[in-house]
Amino acid sequence: MKKQLFTLSVITSLIVAPVFAAIEATPNSLMIVKAKYGQSNHAKSLSAQEAARIVQNKFGGKILKINNSGSKKNPSYRVKLLKDNGHVISVNVDAYSGRVSGN
Repeated sequence: MKKQLFTLSVITSLIVAPVFAAIEATPNSLMIVKAKYGQSNHAKSLSAQEAARIVQNKFGGKILKINNSGSKKNPSYRVKLLKDNGHVISVNVDAYSGRVSGN
């Protein structure tokens, strides 16, 4: 009886929560990677506050303005910052990688 219940519970859990796999080809091998249903190809993008924090940690100073820029496929933020020395700089922050460019 216990064995039948165990088998039934295993089968039920496999039916209710299926695992999908994505196949990734590398030059000399084939790799199967577990993937969740509906998972997008892009990593989670940064929020405007996270982008501002990255810029402030890199340059110091005070954040003046944050604007969305880029496109849906390649989102980014334009961050304007008042540095401690009085200079105002404007930089781009990639929303996926957090990479800062321009100043």
